[in-house]
Amino acid sequence: MDTVTTALLQKALSHVCARIVDAEQMLTELDTIIGDGDHGIGMRTGFSALSQVLSSQTFEKPYDLLRESGMTLIKVMGGTSGVIFGTLFIGGLHGLTDKTELTVRDLADYFEGGREAIARRGKVDRGDKTMYDALADACDALRAAADEGLSVEEAFGRTAGAAKSGAEKTKDMLSRKGRSKNFRDKTLGHPDSGAVSTSIIFEALAEAFTEASAD
Repeated sequence: MDTVTTALLQKALSHVCARIVDAEQMLTELDTIIGDGDHGIGMRTGFSALSQVLSSQTFEKPYDLLRESGMTLIKVMGGTSGVIFGTLFIGGLHGLTDKTELTVRDLADYFEGGREAIARRGKVDRGDKTMYDALADACDALRAAADEGLSVEEAFGRTAGAAKSGAEKTKDMLSRKGRSKNFRDKTLGHPDSGAVSTSIIFEALAEAFTEASAD
């Protein structure tokens, strides 16, 4: 599969929503250890609302779909997580305005734009033990996949693995941002819940694209 249509992307995002909602308890347990325990609840709230949007509306272009997705998360979730995960969806939109289908290169550029926007907004970098650690690894993998000319499903399979690896690496980091930085050494050995959420998003996208390619 060489491109992603708006309809396929909408279906893939619906799968993302389902996976995030299913992960609520696990995300809450992670955040309870080294945070304030509300990450899973916030993610479930935001992505449940997004699921309703996706099931009740249609979109002409990926730009419209992704913009509405990001704005929904910001409006419904509120707080830092809402802003950060909303920015993941809207931060790279500038390159998609007129596109009706997206290539791997388009998607790599799109997520890279989200990564850059999050870095600016959150003042985060690799090693801070945040969702950015998983996102940065995912973006690097997706860009490399685009350079190699991989198909959509192959590219996102690799990207999902990189995001999961990035999340796992946060176990060995001390938190430098957010409430979890107050736990200091207690954060060692536990992954950042935002990084795990990010890995779930990319894993769900990979699952949806792989299923679509098999049809």
